[in-house]
Amino acid sequence: MAIILASAPAQAQAQAQGDPLAGLSPEKQALLSDAAALERFGLTPEKVKVALAGRSAEEVDAYASGLLAIIEDSRFKAGRDPAEIALNPQARGWNASTTLRPKLFDKRQRADGPFSLKRYMFQKAGVPTFADAPVAIRKEDLVAGKVEVAFVGVPLDFSSGWRDSKHAPMALRGMDGLVGADADGGIDPGVLLSIADYGDLAVDYMAPDRGMDHVRKMIAEMASLGTVPFIVGGDHTIMFPDVAAMVDVYGAGKVALVQFDAHADAELDGDHRLSDNQTLTRLLAQNLLRGSDVTLVGLNGRDAGPAVRQRLAAQGAKIVPTATIQEKGWRAVADDLVAGLSKGPENVFVSFDMSVLDPGDAPASGRPVPGGLAMREAIPMVRQLCAQTKVVGFDLLDTAPILDPTYVSRMSANYILHACLSGIALRKKKS
Repeated sequence: MAIILASAPAQAQAQAQGDPLAGLSPEKQALLSDAAALERFGLTPEKVKVALAGRSAEEVDAYASGLLAIIEDSRFKAGRDPAEIALNPQARGWNASTTLRPKLFDKRQRADGPFSLKRYMFQKAGVPTFADAPVAIRKEDLVAGKVEVAFVGVPLDFSSGWRDSKHAPMALRGMDGLVGADADGGIDPGVLLSIADYGDLAVDYMAPDRGMDHVRKMIAEMASLGTVPFIVGGDHTIMFPDVAAMVDVYGAGKVALVQFDAHADAELDGDHRLSDNQTLTRLLAQNLLRGSDVTLVGLNGRDAGPAVRQRLAAQGAKIVPTATIQEKGWRAVADDLVAGLSKGPENVFVSFDMSVLDPGDAPASGRPVPGGLAMREAIPMVRQLCAQTKVVGFDLLDTAPILDPTYVSRMSANYILHACLSGIALRKKKS
């Protein structure tokens, strides 16, 4: 990489005028003024100027040269770095994990439709299911049962954060909070809606990227039947195939995303094409979503700094940080959300990352951030959103059960799911 050096007198003059960057070459000035480029170092243009204030021209130039050298060294280099991760497509079981089991393998034929796994009439026993709902294992069951909402687990631990989200579907099935009436909403969604547990979808733990197309296909199939998928992850990587599936069914430009999350998941230039901390980046880059159809609720903490917010806002995204909710109150913010969504695509997908909640209410989040939303704010916001917009899908992500030896995180997760269920039931009742 050719680097043009400014003359020493020019650098000295710039230093005297108070701008530590003015004496640098154009290339170095551009780097130290580029918020997106500096983001990967945990820097901003303002931080750089503070760090370089009072330094000599030679020190400033060496600082910029050091960053350029790091960037150059971290780039992919043909001949040094493998461009692909080796797989074995000749393996006999290449697609074994996603091969569906034919009906003819059932020992006893049954009529299509969801079926109960309960043993007792009045006791919660037998095989646990989401919302104590009957089980559906094939699309024919969803059709025959006229299933309106189907829970499906995607037990994926993929990328950043503290691991264990793959156990969330199993843990939430065995926890209370998804059954019965919503006291504040005044409705029992289990009475008004046809609900089923659609089991778990297969993921490839050795190469998680491989499983994303299968998840996308299966979620799209559910949505195409008129069923609202309630996807339980799994980390936030899963938002990519979930939203992509909605676009496959409803069309590009016809789906809006509301993402409850402490993190924007909008990292740039990751060394993997897909990960939880760049899911939104990929959805925008692949034109599956327009920036104007994205609403981020509850951004909080170091990963949601000014540079990230400014970049997303420039793309048209609407950003509602936690501080705004605390200042204006959840009701005013929820009203604003609904009003804003009414001006965009009719179909709304809600993605709820547990990191948006304060760790006091959800310590078992994969990437917890102190100072998040309280459950008393999150529950009514989710309920109102699902009651007053056309929610076509919902995912609850990044619950890591092993991080919480109590029941608090699992119960909070189920109450969030129940809040959206109640909202959908209220919308149906009013229609």
